[in-house]
Amino acid sequence: MKKNVTLRQAWLLSLFMLVTLLMLTACGSDTTADETNSEEPNQSEGETYNLSVSHHLPSHHPIQTEVLEPFLAELEAGTDGRITGDIYAANSLGDPSAHYELAVTGVADISLTVHGFTPGVFPLVQVIEFPFFTKSAEKGSEIIWRLYEEFPELQEEHADTTPLWLFTAEPAQILSASKPIKTLEDMKGLRVRSPSPLANKIIEALGATPVSMPMGDVYEALARGTIDAAMAPFSTAHDYNFHEVIDYITVGYFSMTPFFSVMNTDLYESLSDHDRELIDGLTGLKMAQHAGATFDKAGERGKQTAQEKGVELIELDEDQLALWQEALEPVIEEWINEMEHAGLPGQAIYDRAVELSEELN
Repeated sequence: MKKNVTLRQAWLLSLFMLVTLLMLTACGSDTTADETNSEEPNQSEGETYNLSVSHHLPSHHPIQTEVLEPFLAELEAGTDGRITGDIYAANSLGDPSAHYELAVTGVADISLTVHGFTPGVFPLVQVIEFPFFTKSAEKGSEIIWRLYEEFPELQEEHADTTPLWLFTAEPAQILSASKPIKTLEDMKGLRVRSPSPLANKIIEALGATPVSMPMGDVYEALARGTIDAAMAPFSTAHDYNFHEVIDYITVGYFSMTPFFSVMNTDLYESLSDHDRELIDGLTGLKMAQHAGATFDKAGERGKQTAQEKGVELIELDEDQLALWQEALEPVIEEWINEMEHAGLPGQAIYDRAVELSEELN
């Protein structure tokens, strides 16, 4: 009887050890799986968003078709469809002057427009508007983005949002409805469309009267004679059909218009690490250069369209350009003094812009 009890106990002990071993093995497998899963980033982690993207340009403009639309497509692909976007072109969410505030308040998740449409908010950005830095929007865009990265005061100007990229249009020329502008003297008394407060001073220094006006109003103003000419890049001859209302383009690369593309900060900070890293990788200097190159390409197309439609291009020679530059030197000096008086590094940022211009050209 004692022997039978011993055998039964041995059998129960063996069964208990087997069950325990199986449980430990299972727990070990779960732990390994958990550790493996925690080490592998989930490319689809994060919330679902449909971003609203607002800008002032027409929907067929290359900044929408070749910059914003591909950007949103890459976001969608990189998040397995979690982040999508709708683009609101041609000021459909607000006036040109409202675009920065749209991004600040979250009415738009991303906003893109010209800095000069919001006077007084971006004083240091104006430095890129001075003439003769470069003939290329791609290089102008690199200059302004690198200045943004190097100067905390320039970052502070955009601090109510999260900048994605800053860039410039290709340099502006003088587009004239009917009068050929071959010398500085020819500018006197003309009413010239201006894109920004600093451009107002540039135009005044050249002897003309500035008329502040968003690009969408320029065609009609030229057609009706409300203005005699416009400070605008080559691309507008095609993108805004200005070739229909101008006879001359005076080529001098007089100024570059800076643009911002900014995101609502609350939204940006609410994104997962993966989503922020994805956006950061798609934006910054790389996107600034791409946007600038897109403007350069559009500028070449606009120049070609203008020539095909019979618009005369007037190229200023070096002697003439020297006179224009001399006329503008007091504007540069005045701007630097104004910035310094306001406690901003006007001289330093202007000098650095000149250095970058020399490096890149």
